[in-house]
Parts: sequence; C-alpha cells; structure tokens
Amino acid sequence: MTTGDRREPGDAMSKIPTSLHEFAAGDESDLQIVVPWTGPVIDPETGGLREPLPESYLVATSVGWPKPGHEEIGAQLNAAILEDLWKRDGLLAATLAISPKSWNAARNLVLWRDKEALDAFLFSEAHLTAARRTKGLMYDWEGTHWIGTSTTQLPTFAEARARLDAVRPPGPSPFHSPD
Repeated sequence: MTTGDRREPGDAMSKIPTSLHEFAAGDESDLQIVVPWTGPVIDPETGGLREPLPESYLVATSVGWPKPGHEEIGAQLNAAILEDLWKRDGLLAATLAISPKSWNAARNLVLWRDKEALDAFLFSEAHLTAARRTKGLMYDWEGTHWIGTSTTQLPTFAEARARLDAVRPPGPSPFHSPD
C-alpha cells in the first residue's frame, strides 16, 4: 500500500492513504451507527419499517474521509445538510455511520421515493454549499445510487460498500485532496 507521510493525531503508526482505492479498502470493522434509520417509513420505537417499502425506490450512499482539524466547519455543514434532509419531500429514511479505524470514514445510506427527490436534495443550497467545501475538508469522497426493490429489508452499509466497489472507476478520484 502506498501511503502519504502525514499521520493522524494519536496514531503514529498509520499513514494517510494516497488514493480513493486505498481509502475504500480501509478496515471498517469498527463501523458505528451514529444516526440509526430515521424517517417517514421508520417506526421510531422499534427502528424497523412501519410498513413495507414501495416496490421501487432509490437508495443513495456516499462516504468521505474527513481531514483532521476541520471538525467545527464539518459539523456546521453537516447540521445544515441534515436539517434540510429531514424536511425533504420524497425522503423515506436515512442512517449515518462512522469508522474511526478507517480514517473516520463517514458513511450514509438514504432512501428516496425517486430520482427527482434525490436530485432536489443534491441541488439544494445546503448540500451544494457543503459539496463546494468537500475538496478542502476531506481527503476523498465517493457516492452512488441504485434502485431498491426489497419491500421488507433495509439496505446495509456492507451492501453500500459493495455497490461503491462495483462502480468505482480505476485511476485517480476527481475529489482527491491530499493537503
């Protein structure tokens, strides 16, 4: 594994990966759910589905590896995104997770009624503001979406990771920001 010279605070033995492929291959055995499934289709008491999902819906996922020292602005941007997300027409459910072991990988899974609902969120001011800052705040980032068809099972982060692995192009990431 080719790695950079910078080290995470408190982790003198780990070097920062130098490519999206290296970040994506990171060990996420410590993945922690920080926001359990939440949204209109989720029963808040059980965390399960209130009723079956639609026969077809959109599953969107992304993961980013934040740079240390940007926690305050990252938290502000995330708060604005989440405030907007929870009010979005077409949102079915969302969950968020972090893997400290994998360079604080921040993952999300979001279920949308359709592509139009996802696009309305992606092109919202809150999301665009955060996206414009991604290059300076994260080492790298990637995302994808697919049509969900299970009416009784929520997608998993393992499935999301496999989907990202399947669509990740070879070569450098356009979002890579080593400094």
